[in-house]
Amino acid sequence: MQYLLVIIVGILLFIEIDKLKKQVKSQQKQIDSLCKQTRNDQLATYYISEEDKEYILHLKNSGKVIEAVKKVREITAMELIEAKQYVDSL
Repeated sequence: MQYLLVIIVGILLFIEIDKLKKQVKSQQKQIDSLCKQTRNDQLATYYISEEDKEYILHLKNSGKVIEAVKKVREITAMELIEAKQYVDSL
């Protein structure tokens, strides 16, 4: 009986956390949209500084594409596909 209760609580927590993640993602998109409109790119979740760009480009040119993609994802809120496309475009 206790195991069943733990499983139910775990599922409920998972569902609630998933909802919160979706809300955060939605708010990030709104912030990014506002940043584009006001031209405040450094406040956007996709912003990458020149130093970081140079480092990511160095990783890519060194054949460490996976590490470069990881770094982009670490710095920004990009999904895996977006980060890979960003690295490929450098």
